[in-house]
Amino acid sequence: MNDIPKRNRVQRVAVWLYALFAAVLTTLVIFQVKPQIHPFSLAVVFGILFFAFLCAWRWLFFERIAELDRKIPISSKELRKRKKEFFDSLRDD
Repeated sequence: MNDIPKRNRVQRVAVWLYALFAAVLTTLVIFQVKPQIHPFSLAVVFGILFFAFLCAWRWLFFERIAELDRKIPISSKELRKRKKEFFDSLRDD
């Protein structure tokens, strides 16, 4: 039971690291394309990118997983029922 909070903490740290890595990489690409950009502007771009990537990774790792868990049938009985309903609807047309 103590493993679950530790796992969540590790996942949250990983999300922050992924966001940081993606923001740094994208900022470096922007700097390579336009090297005369002002350092303050580059810092603002980095901050915006970091926040955007953080939101995207959080959605992907936490919220999207919960959405998929609700949509994917958890039992074979439910899966058979949905398949039967689907094929019955095709047969009716």
